[in-house]
Amino acid sequence: MNEQQRAEWLEGRRQGIGGSDVAAVLGLSPWKTPLDVWNDKLGLSEDHEQSEAAYWGTTLEDTVAKEFQKRTGYKVQRVDHQFIDSENHWMICNIDRAIVNPNIAARVRPLKTEKEIQTYAKISDVERPINTDIAFEAKTASTYMSHLWGPSQELEIQQHNIKTEHVIPLYYETQVQWYCGILKLRGMFLGVLIGGADYRMYWIDARPDVFDAIKEKCRKFWAENVLKKVPPEPVNIDDVLRLYGKSNGKAVEAEGDLAVDFGELARVSGEIAELKKQQEAIKTKIAISMKDNEILTLAGKKVLTFKTQTSRRFDTDRFKKENLDEYFDYIKESSTRVMRICE
Repeated sequence: MNEQQRAEWLEGRRQGIGGSDVAAVLGLSPWKTPLDVWNDKLGLSEDHEQSEAAYWGTTLEDTVAKEFQKRTGYKVQRVDHQFIDSENHWMICNIDRAIVNPNIAARVRPLKTEKEIQTYAKISDVERPINTDIAFEAKTASTYMSHLWGPSQELEIQQHNIKTEHVIPLYYETQVQWYCGILKLRGMFLGVLIGGADYRMYWIDARPDVFDAIKEKCRKFWAENVLKKVPPEPVNIDDVLRLYGKSNGKAVEAEGDLAVDFGELARVSGEIAELKKQQEAIKTKIAISMKDNEILTLAGKKVLTFKTQTSRRFDTDRFKKENLDEYFDYIKESSTRVMRICE
């Protein structure tokens, strides 16, 4: 995807809520909050470079799709089209791939006119904006996240005999149900490559009841937050810093839940400070006992190391002394808010 294509893709995403936004809007995404989505839709987010994980996820998408096709015999086809719900234009989706259903059509394509949709409906009994009833989603995941993925349903899919319930991360479940709802699919296949060496696949039935619940929450977010340009409530401290980056110097009285929360913070902070003192005291005793030995064992098993480490750091003080003018040219000022308990 070149720069122009990426810009067009980003602009298209701002026109509504897509599958990759849904989990964040619902507060289920480990990567984004509702405020992140709100900023994206209003064009307030900085256009950051793609992360390494996102880059490899995109790069390996075709590999994951081809492997599914190879293992199952299903024909997987790319569909480069942004689908827009006919009744709610803020509901959009871009599927990774479609599965060709030869009983419907030999090649998948978007149905762009009402006449095309009606003609297709005579074959399928369902008015869909695409001439297939199954799509495919390709994912990659870290080994550390493998516990969120259930056993592969590969054998069941190969034999066209699904017996078990799929288990996938909830944030991907919502994405799949969003696609199924907008495209009126009967379900989707999902393939995932975990840790670069563990390939799994799943079948997810469409759940209209789940889609309706997701749709209502997303509709409210779009209508009340995006269209009215009202930011959603922050859900973590990063959200707070984005919304209220500068303090105003005023005081607020701790009452009700705020007073309770402060009491809890003060208690926990005190316990942490005391535990850190105990930790340092115990580490000192162990260090004295170990002397210049590097490894501590317990019943013959290594349980602790006390190794020499060498680090290299830029000598800021020396650079400032020898290159004062250049030093000030490279100073970058930043500010944030820091929370401290008053003594």
